[in-house]
Amino acid sequence: MKISKNVIGALIFFIFSVCYGYYAGQIPLYPGEEYDVFTSQSMPKLYALLGIIVSSLAIVMSVINDIRSTNNSAADASSFDKESWIKVASLIALMIYYGATLEQFGFILSTISFLVFGFLILGERSIKNLFLASVPVVIVFWAIMTQLLGIYLTTGDLWG
Repeated sequence: MKISKNVIGALIFFIFSVCYGYYAGQIPLYPGEEYDVFTSQSMPKLYALLGIIVSSLAIVMSVINDIRSTNNSAADASSFDKESWIKVASLIALMIYYGATLEQFGFILSTISFLVFGFLILGERSIKNLFLASVPVVIVFWAIMTQLLGIYLTTGDLWG
């Protein structure tokens, strides 16, 4: 049986969720918080549990679909090829770029460039769609986070 990209993705997400859950248990509790129902560990542990459940279901469903599939060409289409691995490596490099430029360019410029280049890597070529799918989303998200919730998002060294 060939491992499909769905199973690989679900396995990666499963491993990430297990590691996230482990590190969520390492979050220090404030004195007296160990007896509270809801602590600083509660939501991260819930996210880890949900990630483990969803990824496990994805693995099971992918394996069931692979077993039911008798058409070999459908199985070959869902497996990774060289072009897919190049896209994965490019997206990982783009994430590293985003982390490296966040402080210099600020949240808005770094996130817009991250989304535009990510869409380009994934195959979107329409300039209109690139900017309509990235700029308004980033601006609205920035406004909600900074203006409504009062969360600081870096403006970048480029501006100040």
